[in-house]
Amino acid sequence: MSRVIRLATVQPPNERSGSTWQERKASNVQIALDMLEKAAQEKADITCLPECFPTRGLGNEPVDPFQVADAVGGEVFEQLAAFARQHSMYLVAPVTEKIAECLRNAAWVIDRQGNLVGTYHKVHCTEGERKGGVIPGDSWPVFDLDFGRIGIMICHDNSFPESARCLALNGAEIVFWPHVQCGWGGELWDITLRSRAIDNAVYLVSSCYGVRPGTAWRPGQMTGRSGIVGPDGMILAEAGRLPKVVITEIDLDHVLLKHDFTRIGDHPFWQDVLADRRPETYGVVTKTD
Repeated sequence: MSRVIRLATVQPPNERSGSTWQERKASNVQIALDMLEKAAQEKADITCLPECFPTRGLGNEPVDPFQVADAVGGEVFEQLAAFARQHSMYLVAPVTEKIAECLRNAAWVIDRQGNLVGTYHKVHCTEGERKGGVIPGDSWPVFDLDFGRIGIMICHDNSFPESARCLALNGAEIVFWPHVQCGWGGELWDITLRSRAIDNAVYLVSSCYGVRPGTAWRPGQMTGRSGIVGPDGMILAEAGRLPKVVITEIDLDHVLLKHDFTRIGDHPFWQDVLADRRPETYGVVTKTD
């Protein structure tokens, strides 16, 4: 099967309409579906939405978080599953998930038939999330799709270079990074994000929120800049600051070569990195004291 695929990422506006949390949540979901439709028109094979997209910006009403959260088989899941099935598109759908008595910051992977492939639970939850009852994940799963293997890290996970490295060592060829990020400016993209792609020879797909149309971006607002970075650190597509759907075509069979990297001539970069790693010396990474 061809491994030439079309990657898409969605950058919704950081706004929603409605006077109640139910109306604002419905607005979030409808905006996402409308933007996913644009990705479908461009024949995207897989599309990523931003962190906790149904529950972003619901306001300060004192609402039971379990009432707001979503579950596999619930209304939001079924809407996404129907969309994926209709358009034969994989979805990376980040949500606030309720599982029994637990709350999770999660990302569902939904296949082209509308079935759940699996779920990633955010490992590096923030202090605010933990105080709010969100239980962190404890593993770095990868998901086998019909074109290749993907992994996911969510927001604060990217603060730790080990996140992307664990996913790459587990075999991920594409790492998706849905997030809610503000206050950084360009450094996030131009240093942190691109370095994760370079260090691990992966495609890195980010999804954030954009500023409202007609609003000037300034530091402290949503970073935006949802996009796709290649394994060599090149920006293949970027949304800028405003709401947008971006898409690009990649070939997962393309091998990143480096000249005279660790030996004479042209050689596969990632294979050389794996061969030259010294994990027996990395014990300090796992120390907790």
